[in-house]
Amino acid sequence: MLVNTAMSTLHLIRYSFFTAAFLLIHSAQVWAAPSVLAESAILINARTGGVIFEKNADVRRAPASLTKMMTCILCLETKGLNAEFKVTQAAAATEDSYLEMKGGERLLSGELMREMMMESDNGAAVVVAQNVSGSILKFADRMNEKAKELGCKKTHFSNPHGLTAKWHYSTARDMAKIAVYCMKNQDFRNLVNHRKSVIHWHSPSNRTYKSETTNELLGKYDGANGIKTGWTNAAKGCVAASAKRGDVELIAIVMKSKDHATRFADAKKLLDYGFSVGGKGKIPAEQPVKADTKRVPNVKKPGTSFSSTVSNKPVSASVTESKQVVTKQPVATQPPVVSSSMTKQSEPVSVSNQSTSTPAVSAKAPAASSTPTANNTGIRMPVVRKPGA
Repeated sequence: MLVNTAMSTLHLIRYSFFTAAFLLIHSAQVWAAPSVLAESAILINARTGGVIFEKNADVRRAPASLTKMMTCILCLETKGLNAEFKVTQAAAATEDSYLEMKGGERLLSGELMREMMMESDNGAAVVVAQNVSGSILKFADRMNEKAKELGCKKTHFSNPHGLTAKWHYSTARDMAKIAVYCMKNQDFRNLVNHRKSVIHWHSPSNRTYKSETTNELLGKYDGANGIKTGWTNAAKGCVAASAKRGDVELIAIVMKSKDHATRFADAKKLLDYGFSVGGKGKIPAEQPVKADTKRVPNVKKPGTSFSSTVSNKPVSASVTESKQVVTKQPVATQPPVVSSSMTKQSEPVSVSNQSTSTPAVSAKAPAASSTPTANNTGIRMPVVRKPGA
């Protein structure tokens, strides 16, 4: 009897030991926070708003074409998908316009927004802004009003496309707020979930353009369903990536990655981590929105440039996990507005059979024979596309 009791106790101890070891190892695998190379990033639960991970999420950055999320949602809410938009000469001359539009042509708003979100056509963004509000500056005012309404505390827009401007900035946290709001709109979700599409003109009715998304996670990452990429010389690599698995939908914002590939690698690591913890994150207590800075004049006329001082102070970041575990990284302090001379936005164009981690690099931007090259003869600043992007 004593022997049986001793054996049972031994088995219980062994079972408890192995169970504890398994849980410890499993917990370590699940809760290990990702190492993000980008200078700013945030991962949130799109349904609850809970922050799962952040790094320098409140430091001002140039948002590049992540700007177009705001442009798109404002157009959807005011004009919908079927409004007929006329192309102006200024819009047709905007740099990095792959549609090669001509003044006087007409397209439906939905066609323009699809190309704007898929391939990041800057001319399409100008057409949208001019037809929604009458001018770029008036549209920028609406963008800033909406940003404030959404609780964005460190965001100021000067244009609808994201080309670098002195007073055009945001943060990873603010971009996440905008992304969450946009993804609640089903038309928006449909626009950002295409890998390939054909853009049709309303007039002339025989014109079409084959568009391919710059978001390399679509079709390659399990559950990926959006949203937007961005690149300028000032902003470097940016991406707003979303993915849904079951009842969990996550949004990752990556800003200022050093190159084309690492922004997608960082986004993938963030999403993997978020799904590994079941999308659990801390829901921040929102404070009343206060004016971030005194309003300043918007972008100067096309062709003019800004000069500014860039201050690089040491920054750190903190990682906000779920309530059970907190993994620490360096904590962020807010530097002065980061700005630079006017530089051209070059949004990477996806190339078939291109790996996310090892994109092909060439001296010139790849161009399919069936795809017109970007219109780089506009009235704005010189255009330099990132090689191989």
